[in-house]
Amino acid sequence: MVRMAWRNLWRHKARTVLMMGIVLFGSLIVLLMWGITAGVFDSMIRTHVDLDYGAIKVFPAGYRDDPAPGRGFSGEALDEVLAVAARIGGATSAPRLVAHGLLRSAYGATGVELRGVDPEQEPAVTRLEEALVDGRFLAGAGEALLGVRAARALDVKVGERVVVLVQGATSTESRGVVVVGLLATGLASLDKRAVIISLADARTLVGVDGATEVALALPRGTRANPVAVELDAALGPGHEVLTFAEGNPLVTGMIEGNTGEMVITMVLLALLAGFGVANTVLFSVIERTREFGVMTALGMGSRRLALLVVMESVLVSALGFAAASVGGYFLIQYLARTGIPVGHLAGIGSELGIPPRIYASVEGWYWAASLVVVLATGAVAAWYPARRAAKLEPVEAIREI
Repeated sequence: MVRMAWRNLWRHKARTVLMMGIVLFGSLIVLLMWGITAGVFDSMIRTHVDLDYGAIKVFPAGYRDDPAPGRGFSGEALDEVLAVAARIGGATSAPRLVAHGLLRSAYGATGVELRGVDPEQEPAVTRLEEALVDGRFLAGAGEALLGVRAARALDVKVGERVVVLVQGATSTESRGVVVVGLLATGLASLDKRAVIISLADARTLVGVDGATEVALALPRGTRANPVAVELDAALGPGHEVLTFAEGNPLVTGMIEGNTGEMVITMVLLALLAGFGVANTVLFSVIERTREFGVMTALGMGSRRLALLVVMESVLVSALGFAAASVGGYFLIQYLARTGIPVGHLAGIGSELGIPPRIYASVEGWYWAASLVVVLATGAVAAWYPARRAAKLEPVEAIREI
């Protein structure tokens, strides 16, 4: 049956090429849309993970309900968490102390998130040094990193002094620090609303000896969920272990919603291509009425005749998708290397971490899903023409001119 369907396709090359072109065009658009959309999602997640959140965070139980520095890890508890994290194969970790306060310069003031980090351990978890557009990374106490948007609002440049004010254990505390670097991460949470200082300075300001969280980075390709489960079991009660997806429902919810929309778009495009295939197959059936009449008269059953028409449609759909896959693969690989500049759209999406340049993604699952949809559409598109062919009366069909 397959051999006969294949032979029939190439007896009418022009019609076959037309149907292939219809499927190729629709499939190519679907594959490109999936590749670019998956690249946007991957870029967003990677920006958050590499520059801010890390792959996993560990908090004291109940801290997120009332995020006050005094409810963070004590020095002893922090050492325990870091020791357990160090036993996770391939993982690196760093403590952070987060509080909210005021940042003041000679030209203004703004509310900020104060983030105390260890200058030696933090680079093992995040790539903030790569996001520096001026100056250098923290080297020790008395220094600060500032986002470019916050620096612009306060009219601060590298080398100038700012004052951090935060609520300490008993009163408001302040400390002068020198801005040694400016960051452009593409994340509003860092570029606009954060000041990063040394962990020692942050502890002095808020009057604690521990940290509020521990961030972990994992090797690329490592799934965070199994590691989080292992870490949670090793730490026991009194801790809260969250992957990036669990800790950022806004971003992950948006990605899931857009993925659903992409599935609908893919199905609609496949249906549009299917209508084109259906019209061409129907014309083919009408054109080959006498041929089908002869085949029926020679003993081919109506079911086998219908199956033959469906098989031809599925084969031509597969050929069209194969051609689209070759072209789509090279186009997506090119976009994965060079990227697509999004310009001012990156600023609009800064809350979500959309970087100035996005890179397409080549993932096998959406290629396989697209193939299934295209083949299924090709089979469904041939249903009516196949049914019409199956109902042909041999004598009447042979007499048709």
